[in-house]
Amino acid sequence: MKEFNYQDYLKYEKLKTKEPKGALGASTKNKTYQYKVHQPHDKIFKIVLEEKKEVVGLLNRILQIKEKIKEEEIEKYDNEYINYMFQDSESDIVYKMKTKQIYFLIEHQSKIDYAMPKRILEYETGIISKAIVGKKMTKKDHKLPRVIPIVIYTGSRKWDVEKYIEECQEKLTKSEQIKLGSYYVLDVNDYTKEELEKDKFFLSTMMLLEKIKTEEELIEILERVIKKEKQEEKRNILRRIIKLILKERISIENQEKLLKKLKKEGNDMILEVIRKENEKQRREGRKEGRKETIIQMLKAGVKKEVISKATNMSEKEIDKLVQNL
Repeated sequence: MKEFNYQDYLKYEKLKTKEPKGALGASTKNKTYQYKVHQPHDKIFKIVLEEKKEVVGLLNRILQIKEKIKEEEIEKYDNEYINYMFQDSESDIVYKMKTKQIYFLIEHQSKIDYAMPKRILEYETGIISKAIVGKKMTKKDHKLPRVIPIVIYTGSRKWDVEKYIEECQEKLTKSEQIKLGSYYVLDVNDYTKEELEKDKFFLSTMMLLEKIKTEEELIEILERVIKKEKQEEKRNILRRIIKLILKERISIENQEKLLKKLKKEGNDMILEVIRKENEKQRREGRKEGRKETIIQMLKAGVKKEVISKATNMSEKEIDKLVQNL
């Protein structure tokens, strides 16, 4: 008979806690999942909050809305998903408005928990994700579900946990703090083509390429960008964009012409740098400095024939210089 060892025990425990496959709200009939109830008083709140009358009274007291919520307007929501995801939390109940995607999460706490804003956020995103499973936000007027969390605290110390997650997050100084769930927008439609092309920010150039519709205009813009862009790193990005991203929008012939321009412009810039440095070295009468410039160019990957053309030094002389090093 095979011995039941500790590794087998771990496998057994893992099987016991396997995630239920049903979506939030799915029936749990014929399923048995055992979840830990932390304290006896947790059971009290679970029992009390099974009564719609008590829940409605709590909601109306906390929310203080003009139109009071009625018992017939809410229904108990199956929180199998929540129980699985948050087994270490204390008791929680979820109710839902029958005619709206509005959920009320009621969480009981007998101890201070400074991670509560984070936990609430996890609850909210979990409920929203499961509520919209299989649905798509295809229209502007489509609404995401809303989760309204309520914490019932019965501990001895005064509850002093932050209510908003932004209040317990790191802050970017000297900047307006963005609220959780909101975002900044850099919209290409807010700029003209001329503004994007003149802007020194390289990302603006990329946005401009996305804005262009015709191949003819795209090529014109790229030729101007290639001519003015001096940084080799950015030019490498342009090469990749032309060969990979824009290959469906530009003919192979035009791609090759643009790539040749990139190479030619790049060589011209390198030659100009070398010429200027050589002129400087000649003025200062430092032959060794000229050699050092050539060495640095070789290290940077500049081809020998390009250096030879710029310095009037033969490729054999360049090879000899390298060998002497």
